Amino acid sequence: MPYSIVIGHVDHRLRQGSAADARFVERFARRWDLPFVVKRENVRAYARKHHVGLEEAAREIRYRLLAAMAKRAQCSAIVTAHTADDQAETVLMNFLRGAGTAGLSGMPVARGLNHGSRLRIVRPFLGVPRGHILQYVKGHSLEYRSDPTNNSLRFTRNRIRHATLPYLEHLNPGLRARLVQAADLFRQEEDFWTRQILPALEKTVRKNGQRFTVVLPRLLGYHKALSRRILHHLLPGSSFQDIEQVLQLARSPEEAGWLELPGGWRVCRKKNALMVFHTRMG
Repeated sequence: MPYSIVIGHVDHRLRQGSAADARFVERFARRWDLPFVVKRENVRAYARKHHVGLEEAAREIRYRLLAAMAKRAQCSAIVTAHTADDQAETVLMNFLRGAGTAGLSGMPVARGLNHGSRLRIVRPFLGVPRGHILQYVKGHSLEYRSDPTNNSLRFTRNRIRHATLPYLEHLNPGLRARLVQAADLFRQEEDFWTRQILPALEKTVRKNGQRFTVVLPRLLGYHKALSRRILHHLLPGSSFQDIEQVLQLARSPEEAGWLELPGGWRVCRKKNALMVFHTRMG
């Protein structure tokens, strides 16, 4: 292949055996003569400090540390092994939490890590069912490890994976494939709308460092669908209900107020403007 590969591993320190997983990955890297980097961080302490759930804390830490590894190794992409099953679970989970079309589009095959970053996240197995990969692994007698916490129904994704989705699949065979197909359709819609909103975005939003200022007379002068999409662009991962709260704040006769949204976003109203920023910037 015309590129170099570095193996990066994040030890979340959430359970006994995580250090053994890291050693397993290191042995794999050595066997293939590949550079190996491991980072460790206390996810529970991070979750307590930032008042977020373990799942969200683990994800934030994982991508932050992987990005640091990639930057240090001068890599251009982080490649993950998300499968079609992960995509179906993500779409269903986002639907249940009230996400709009952005959330229902699931995970893209490739995207920038964040605004302004040249580093990309690439998911080459996103169209491949998990069962096909396990079949390949077992058929070629490849050694692998399973994370036992993936079986715990304590976490939302695991409840969807092991209970909700199998039940719905029993009622509607082929549901996983249809969820993946729906995600592809919604993503095409999102790509189209993203290009459409750019001119309105430039007129409505000013960026100052990591903060965004939204000019309310312009935002509220658009069709509500366009206003929603502008806010979705600024508040990635927000649900439909979250965006409705922001619009309610924008229309309020009170010229001051603020909202704390999931994912660490804060929106402040100051007269004819909204200030949008992330509470964990930097």
